[in-house]
Formats: sequence, C-alpha cells, structure tokens
Amino acid sequence: MIMPNVRSYPLLLLLLVILSTQNCGTVLFLNALQSTNEDNRQESIAKSIVGAMNVGLIHYWPLDGDANDRVGTLHLTAFGTVGPILTIDHNNLPNGAYSYDGIDSWHNSDPAGEPILTGTASFTFSAWVKGKFKPSPGVIFGAGDGLGFQLMDNSSCLQIRVYSTNVGTGVVSNLSPCRAYQEDLWYNVTLTWDLPNNRANLYVGNDLVDSKVYNPNMTPWTSGTPITLGYGTLGGGSQEVTIDEVRIYDRVVPPILFGF
Repeated sequence: MIMPNVRSYPLLLLLLVILSTQNCGTVLFLNALQSTNEDNRQESIAKSIVGAMNVGLIHYWPLDGDANDRVGTLHLTAFGTVGPILTIDHNNLPNGAYSYDGIDSWHNSDPAGEPILTGTASFTFSAWVKGKFKPSPGVIFGAGDGLGFQLMDNSSCLQIRVYSTNVGTGVVSNLSPCRAYQEDLWYNVTLTWDLPNNRANLYVGNDLVDSKVYNPNMTPWTSGTPITLGYGTLGGGSQEVTIDEVRIYDRVVPPILFGF
C-alpha cells in the first residue's frame, strides 16, 4: 500500500471532518496532531490515515504480484486460456494490478469459502479500474449474482454503473450521468450502502455521481456468492479491464481515503 504524503493542514482538516462524520478515525487524528516534531507529526498522521482506512476492512486485494486476500482468507483463483496478466498499477508501479482480456480471463473466489457480507449491514465496495466501455457491457467486478459494476457505452456518452439483485426480488441500479469519462484511464469506483437509511451511493473518485434510497427488501447484496474480477454472472460476460486495490468494508467509508 502506498503511504499518503500529507503536506497541508487544509487537507488534514478536510479528512478530519469527513472521518468524524463516519464516527471513526477522529481520535487517531487528534492524537497525531499533538506531536511536537514536524516530521514525526506527518508520519503519525500518515499512519493514522492508514489506520482509519483499515477500520471495518474485511477483504483487501492489493493485487501486488498475486490475488491473495491480505485481510481475510478469500483468495482469488485465476481462470481462462491466458488468464489475468500482471501489469502497471494506478501508481505506475510494475506488477501491481491485473489486466483481463475481456474474452475468458478472470479471477474468482471460492463460493464455499469465507462469507463476504451478510446482507444485514452497511458496506463499502471499492476498486481502481480502467478499461473499455462496451455497448453491451459485461461486468468488470462483482459478487456472483448479487452485485456487478460496469463500464457502459450508451452511444451518446460513457457511463459507470453498479447494479444488484437481492435473491431475485428486485433490482438496485445506480448510474453515473454523462461525464467526460475516457477509456483506458484509471478511475476509483466506490459503492457505499447505508443500510439504516437504505441509501446506495455511487462515487467516481471523490465525486458522488448517483445517490438513491431503495426499499429495504432490495438491499444490493446476496451473501455467500463469490467475488469475481474481470467477469460477472450478474448480467453475464467479460469486459476488457485492468483492476487494482479492491477493498470491501462492513461499514460506510468515505472514498477520499482511496485516492492514494
């Protein structure tokens, strides 16, 4: 993981406000700011940011040389004729991300392994992605028949979408408006599900691009389904994409923390 380089107090204050609204990380930041030495203070603050990022983190695939889960035990297995290929990541470092050819290469977790989420709690699902937008898109990453992310070419514009079913009882769909997205550029895509308020938020980078309140019976998740990268069963099909830094939390996490 790349440690954030904190250089300005306005950024620290912004992060402090955001974390305080999420009921986590505030004490870590306040303790860090009490340091009297500037270098120690910045190092302490950087560690505090990383600490805040780890609160509620239940699965983490940095994809740095392998597809192992660094937090849980939900390791990913490569499939396909050629299979996923290690490539340059979103920080321009070698062998730090995987590319998928959009034909038959993907990663898949063991559906009989460690549960992903129960479907009864808030969660956050985030990853860095870049790839091709398709008129009839496959799924760039998802969770079995419970969740799918897409890069969509709707002829008039390029859009990013996340959609879900809850054991077939209904569809949750968050779709970005037409923006100046481009193919083969890195984007951090984040879905947060605030269960107490039944609100699904889709972020691209730090921008909230779609926010909707759904019927609680349409919670966008199906528990016990496998994680897939480069392919998805919900909607079906592969999509040409490169993926980096995949995280799943059992709480709502501000996407500003994923920008490093």
